[in-house]
Amino acid sequence: MITDNPEIRARVLEWQRRYNIQDGDPAMALLELLNLYYRPQVDPVPGANAPQAPIQISPESIVEPLKLSVLPALDRLAFQTQELKNHMETVSLEGFVKQIEGYHEGIDYCTKKLDVIKRETDALLARVEKAASSIRPVTTGAVLLLMGIAFGVGYVLRTILR
Repeated sequence: MITDNPEIRARVLEWQRRYNIQDGDPAMALLELLNLYYRPQVDPVPGANAPQAPIQISPESIVEPLKLSVLPALDRLAFQTQELKNHMETVSLEGFVKQIEGYHEGIDYCTKKLDVIKRETDALLARVEKAASSIRPVTTGAVLLLMGIAFGVGYVLRTILR
């Protein structure tokens, strides 16, 4: 881990959790580098409870680890920012805006067409329901007439064949 102090370790773990920083992240590498760089060089005698002196960090002593870890990342960021700026200069925003306006017009046209189709479908459905309601009595009458004819033919056959 980064330090032997449980309070600092708990704070670092909370910091990792809060900002979703993985163990292989460059920020964690910087913390480990600072920990190695500022670790006391004096090993206490085994069994002795020698108090460790607090670490004195001066601004000058931080420059070396920053040069090793942060400055290359800043250089990459500056390079990527410059590339993005160059790319944005080559993009035609007017053409892009016209293309988006064309998409909006197409979407509006499709929406209006769908509304027309929906109205026509509703009208067609109403006509089909009207035709079905006018056919229903005719079919009911036809079925009753056929049942009557079948009953009559059956009655005649029964009396003849008896």
